[in-house]
Amino acid sequence: MKAIFFDFDGTLADDGDSISEALGKACEVVCRRWPELTGAELAACYRQVSDVAWGDYDGHLRHLSSPEAMLAMVWNQTLARWGLRDPAVEQEAAKTYWQHRLRTCQAYPDVVPVLQHLSARFHLSVLTNGAPAMQRAKLTATGLTPFFRQVFVGGEFARGKPDPAIFRAALEAADCQPHQAAHIGDSLAHDIVGAQGVGIHSVWINRRGFNPASRDHMPDCEITSLAHLPEYLDRLADERILEKN
Repeated sequence: MKAIFFDFDGTLADDGDSISEALGKACEVVCRRWPELTGAELAACYRQVSDVAWGDYDGHLRHLSSPEAMLAMVWNQTLARWGLRDPAVEQEAAKTYWQHRLRTCQAYPDVVPVLQHLSARFHLSVLTNGAPAMQRAKLTATGLTPFFRQVFVGGEFARGKPDPAIFRAALEAADCQPHQAAHIGDSLAHDIVGAQGVGIHSVWINRRGFNPASRDHMPDCEITSLAHLPEYLDRLADERILEKN
């Protein structure tokens, strides 16, 4: 084993509370302009629109140049549900959201000790979907950047995970074969399917104890904390030694 690849959101970065808090601050901006709206209904609608926009990043957001512009577009589409539009408010809400996200984006407590342990032994890279400027800024905000040799963002490729291109680029940069790498991520559809598609060992980090309805794409290993990763990697190494003998 030569290289370990990590997803970012939900794997290294604890983004749940950060997103909720940032969205709450942005909703306050919008509700000051339109007091007839409630923060709860606005946040619920924003999440729906955001899921669609980021789910089709190429169709909705790739052409925009900055995180603030992308977020303003989501606010524009959210407010359109009520027939409302005010570019200044959309931009202020986007800026408020983004600034708060960067201030509160942080790594899970189990991340730094594991990266410190692994960085001396393996080539470490990040493979994350999303907008390049946004993902790189969030990684910097967590303070994790020094642990990684490379960062690969789906928005820099024609398609993101689970498309094989991003995984192959990471393998080439690490100068290793698929069986010499492992990828850790929280998404079965993007991380596990993508890694398995090119022959990389797949590790599903299931922090919330999710029980998938379908078992069609199960990982080589499932862990609930990153602290369990070194044990799995050691077990893989022991199996290789036994195979050689």
